[in-house]
Amino acid sequence: MRKEELIALIKALPTEDTKGEIVGIFYNRHGEVYTTDSIRIDMDGGRIILAQQGSGYHELNKKNWKQELKFYEIQGH
Repeated sequence: MRKEELIALIKALPTEDTKGEIVGIFYNRHGEVYTTDSIRIDMDGGRIILAQQGSGYHELNKKNWKQELKFYEIQGH
């Protein structure tokens, strides 16, 4: 997926789909499934970062997402 496609999908969301939590789901090649609420979109780097609960990055990833949101708000959006 390209950044432009993600932005277009978000802009086209119906109002009822713009609120609530998002859960990341990762399916690995061995059939294992991991879910997390620690999701960060790094648009500069073009990455979606998922951190598994219990890992050292879980809370840090959530904190970094909040920081990116604050930066966005400071920019006047």
